Amino acid sequence: MENTTKSVQDYYGKELKKSADLKTNACCTAFDYPVKIKKILSEIHDEVMSKYYGCGLTIPTTLNGLKVLDLGSGSGRDCYLVSKLVGENGHVVGVDMTDEQLDVANRHISYHTEKFGYTSANIEFKKGEIEKLSEIGISENSFDLIISNCVINLSTNKQKVLSDCFKVLKQGGEMYFSDVYVNKRIPKELACDPIIYGECLGGALYWNDFLSFAKKAGF
Repeated sequence: MENTTKSVQDYYGKELKKSADLKTNACCTAFDYPVKIKKILSEIHDEVMSKYYGCGLTIPTTLNGLKVLDLGSGSGRDCYLVSKLVGENGHVVGVDMTDEQLDVANRHISYHTEKFGYTSANIEFKKGEIEKLSEIGISENSFDLIISNCVINLSTNKQKVLSDCFKVLKQGGEMYFSDVYVNKRIPKELACDPIIYGECLGGALYWNDFLSFAKKAGF
């Protein structure tokens, strides 16, 4: 598992430099964004946009004042989008384990704070693994909403991810995430291939396993 985690870190930190470097079309968005979302995306820094590796976006557009956690936030595209949606009184926390991606995300906090007309930043990025939220100071019952974009498939312990998500959500909180799913379990020889895994295919969630994990977590 440690080897897989390191492989994913290297893939997204060293192998991929921009969205065009992806070797498959697994990470793609199959639908158009609402006008409101398009407008905000047009305001996000080009460097952040160029390193987007998500596979879709499934979030509500009315989030004013909420506290939101993004699992596997990468270069920060979705975090900055949500930063605008929650407004200056909301707060966004992005978690990622890849230094290179975090460097990009952190580099543009001031840019977006000014761009959105805020007097102070409403966003922060933490380095850590999404299976170990408590180790990076993510408290239980502390978030209104959790989002994730094509990341949970990369985890080697998906049950732990979902269980921790349930714990850190406030009572009545919600989780929205897009990901890659399969209708049968991936053969081991494919799941162990670093490129196939890095492209979000090797660790894709078998649908019935996902339902089982979610129910066991408490959802």
